Amino acid sequence: MQASASTPSNRLSTALIETLAVFLIWVFFYRFNLFVFAYFEYNPRVYWLFLPAGIRMLAVFIFGWRGVAGLFVGSIYTNEAETDAYVVGLAAISALSPMLALYACRWVFNISSTLKGLRARQLLYFTLTGALANSLFSQLYFYFMSTVESLHGLTPMFVGDVFGTLLVFYIIAKTLQLMTYTIKQTNPPINY
Repeated sequence: MQASASTPSNRLSTALIETLAVFLIWVFFYRFNLFVFAYFEYNPRVYWLFLPAGIRMLAVFIFGWRGVAGLFVGSIYTNEAETDAYVVGLAAISALSPMLALYACRWVFNISSTLKGLRARQLLYFTLTGALANSLFSQLYFYFMSTVESLHGLTPMFVGDVFGTLLVFYIIAKTLQLMTYTIKQTNPPINY
C-alpha cells in the first residue's frame, strides 16, 4: 500500500521548506539591497529603492501565510534594532503588510484566491497598496516607539517600496520572457 502524497508530514515538510526558502531569499535580497543600493538610504530603515519590498509581495502571492512566516523570521534576523520587542513589532509589520494588501486587493478587485486572471493594473494596485500599508504602519510604529519625531520617512519608504517591487516584478517578467523565447528557439514546433 502506497502512502498518500498529501500526508500531514509531507505538508509540514513542504511548509517548512517554503518558509525557509522565503527566509533565505529575504535575507539575500536585504543584504544585497544594503550593499548595492546604500546610496539610496534615506535613514537606517528607509530606502528610496528597496528590492526586498518586491520579495515581500511575491512571498505572499506565492506562499500565502507560509510566506508571511518566512518574512517574519527573516525580518527578525536582518533587523539590527536595540530591543527584542521593537524587532518583533517591526518584523510583524514587514510580514503582515503585504498580506493585508493582498486581502484588501482581493476584496476590492474581486480577484480569485488562485490569482487567476490577474491583470497588470491589478498587480500595480497591489504594489501600491502593499507599499502604502508597509510604509504607513512602519512610520507610525517608528513614531509611537519614539524612534522618529515625525513621519517624514513615509514618502521615501513608500517610493522605495514601490520602485523596489516594480523592479523585482520587471526582472521576473523579463526573465520569464527570455526563458520562453529560449525554449521556443531550442524546441521549434514540428510541422507535418
